[in-house]
Amino acid sequence: MKVVGLGTYALHGGVAVALLAGCGVLRPAQDELPIGAQGVTAASWVRPEAKSSDLLYVSNPGNDTVTVYLYQSRKLVGTLAGFSSPAGLCADMAGDVWITNQGGYDVVEYAHGGTQPIRTLDDGGEQPLACSVDKTTGNLAVLNADDVAVYPDATGSPVTYTGGDVYGYDALGYGAHGDLLIDGGSYDTGKIISFAQLPSGATRLQPVVLSKTLQWAPPTFVQWDGQFWVVGASRLTWFTIAGKKGKLQGYSVLSPTSSITQFWVASVEGSSRRGNQIVVTEDDPYKVEFFQYPAGGKSFASIIDGLSDPYGITVSKASKQ
Repeated sequence: MKVVGLGTYALHGGVAVALLAGCGVLRPAQDELPIGAQGVTAASWVRPEAKSSDLLYVSNPGNDTVTVYLYQSRKLVGTLAGFSSPAGLCADMAGDVWITNQGGYDVVEYAHGGTQPIRTLDDGGEQPLACSVDKTTGNLAVLNADDVAVYPDATGSPVTYTGGDVYGYDALGYGAHGDLLIDGGSYDTGKIISFAQLPSGATRLQPVVLSKTLQWAPPTFVQWDGQFWVVGASRLTWFTIAGKKGKLQGYSVLSPTSSITQFWVASVEGSSRRGNQIVVTEDDPYKVEFFQYPAGGKSFASIIDGLSDPYGITVSKASKQ
């Protein structure tokens, strides 16, 4: 496993981060098993109609499952079982879904609407918390407590980035051109959140300075919405990055029922390149809520069926073939 230093480059905000890396149940390291067999049992089911529909996947560390819903109708159509503290989720251009299996020390891939793993990546004894797929290269970035592991073409062994001003990593996401944005803690006691960027083709993080100091409520998450970077939780700030500078572009305010644990910006049929809905997981009571984006405000729909301490969330698009 190759390790590359991150350097000292970061973008800073001003609030504490609620780190989740220690929340997983620690388990002994698994023996080497064939691809698709590590950490997952066969007690999974998905209804046949799921394969031809856009799907919403939600991880449930409360009962070690990932539940699957039809995005438009919000109907429960499947449960993937046998994980150990599943955490963040992400999807690639083919609709395949990656699940960070925190207590299993690996990352597991499922085909859209599938019931069995098609690939498992060993995370080297780390407890993976989140992931993101680079749509320009197919690279898979995995967020760990102590490093960020990038798997070229989502296979093999990763290049691991550590050090610098960002520590205790909390979220990450790829942008439209293969640049990776990461947030976490800061060594600067006056700036408790740090953001670091790994531009496409770069070997270390580079500094980003915002045009305005922002206040984020912990925890914060990061995603590219098709036009802007989105950072936050119930208050979502959007900005652009050019070189080493970030420029504030606006914000959205959501009114969830309870605290947001993760979000996903979705582009539904008929939208422009920018996402037009946002889906969030909430922890008390357990719920998934749907909001218009970037308008925000109150939710227009929700899910409660099948949830148990929901955390990670992603949308998997059905093939148009």
